[in-house]
Amino acid sequence: MRAALNAVLLAALGAMAAGCSIDTAIPGRATKIVPATLYDPCTLPDDALHAIGVDPASTAPDFFGVQSEGWEVCAWEADWYFVTVAATDVTVEEFRARPKNTDFRSVVVGARDAYSFRSIYESEQALCDLAYPSARGTLLIRASAKGTERGREEGLPEDPCAVTLRTAITLDPYIPD
Repeated sequence: MRAALNAVLLAALGAMAAGCSIDTAIPGRATKIVPATLYDPCTLPDDALHAIGVDPASTAPDFFGVQSEGWEVCAWEADWYFVTVAATDVTVEEFRARPKNTDFRSVVVGARDAYSFRSIYESEQALCDLAYPSARGTLLIRASAKGTERGREEGLPEDPCAVTLRTAITLDPYIPD
């Protein structure tokens, strides 16, 4: 028995070493196509960051220094808000299907069809997301107010969704198709 198990294991390792892969897909389940490499928003040039009104020196990669599988994230600070740009293997359709996401609006970013949306949670009312597919993952752009009592938009200098759309349009030339 042990010899048979070792033979199977050696055959599997040999196949992988030879460049073959083992199919682990579950029959009847949809296979998600994930880009080989997600776009890294931390590679945006300083001139693009200045154009969206953020300080390039405030670059914060990942989620507060924590890496998350399936995400490439970078955030920057502006005067009254933060901008976060992320590439993910989560599709726009998956964002739309999440019960916490609401208020989807179709918008155009360059030649791309995109969607801005908000969260249903009152604690997140001072932010807005925008998502669209690219060749290197779904791009998610977020504007979130800082230094405010989250959940209260009154008193903000501008609607976070307007900031998100303007940011997406400005950064569009730097994002892979």
